[in-house]
Amino acid sequence: MNNNQWIFPKEEMYRTPSSMSGISYRDEKEYRSKGISFIVTVGMQLKLPQLTLATAALFFHRFYMRRSLKDYKFYDIGATCLYLASKTEESTRKFKDVIIAVAQKAAKREIQIDDTSKDFRVWKETIIYTEEVLLEALCFDLSVEHPYVFMVSLFDNHYRKDHERSRKLQHVAWAFINDSLRTTLCLLYPPRIIALAAIHIAAKYLDENLNEGLGDIWREFFEPDVQDIQDAANEILDQYAQFSQRGGRSMDKMLPGSKPGSEYQENGTPYPYLNSPAKLATPMYTEPERQTNGERTVMP
Repeated sequence: MNNNQWIFPKEEMYRTPSSMSGISYRDEKEYRSKGISFIVTVGMQLKLPQLTLATAALFFHRFYMRRSLKDYKFYDIGATCLYLASKTEESTRKFKDVIIAVAQKAAKREIQIDDTSKDFRVWKETIIYTEEVLLEALCFDLSVEHPYVFMVSLFDNHYRKDHERSRKLQHVAWAFINDSLRTTLCLLYPPRIIALAAIHIAAKYLDENLNEGLGDIWREFFEPDVQDIQDAANEILDQYAQFSQRGGRSMDKMLPGSKPGSEYQENGTPYPYLNSPAKLATPMYTEPERQTNGERTVMP
C-alpha cells in the first residue's frame, strides 16, 4: 500500500467519480487529454515554465479523482489549475493576462477581450469560484514532485559517456515525460518510475545501451521495479497509437532516432523551460468545431 494519497491502484481508474456518473473510461481519458492540452496551450501563450504546466497537470488529474467531469467542465478546471499552479510555483502572471489567454484559447479563435467584456467577466468569476472548489478537492495539498528532477539528477551524477549523448538522451526522455502529462500516469506511479520509463523508451529510440552509459546504477534502479517501469512505458506509448487512430501523431514504428509525440520542437517554442534539454511543442489533437454556450464562447 502506497502512503501517497495521490497514487492509486489501476482499477481505481475505472471507478472514478466521472465513471460513476456515467462517463466511459475511454471518454474520460479523452477529456483528460484535452484538458491537459488546453493547459499547455494557454501556458505557452503566457510563457509559463514547464514546471508550472506540469504542476497544473497534476492538480487537474488529482481533481478528477475527487470530482466528476459531469459536474465540472474540464476547461474551467484546466484554467483554474493553471492559475493555481502559477502561484504555487512562484511564476505568477497578472490575473487579467491569465483570463484573456484562457478566454481566447477557449474560444478557439482570436477575439477582442478586455476587462469590460462579457467573456472576461464570466471567466474571472469562474476561476475565482472554481479555485475554492479545486483547493477543497485537493484537500489543500499543493505538494508535488516531478519526474524531471530525478531524471536530470540521474544523468548529471551517473552518466559515463560524453556530454552530447547525455544531452540527447535527456532531450528525448524529457519530451516523453511532457507527453505523459496527458495520461493518468501521475496517479498510478511515483515520479521516479515515470522518469525511468521515459529514459527506458528514450534509450530504445536512440539505440543507446543504458547499462554502458549508467553502469550498475541503472540496474539497481531498473531491475527491482522492471514490471512497473515497463507498464508505465507502455502507457506512454499507448497514447501515440490513439493519436494515430484519430489522425494525429504516430510512433514512427519506434525506430532509433525517431521522435516522441511532442517532437520537442527547437523552433516551435520561443523560450526555454527551466533550461531544460527539451522544448515543449504545441500539442497535437483534432479539435472539435467551436460552438457558443450562452454566457461565453467555448470549445465543446
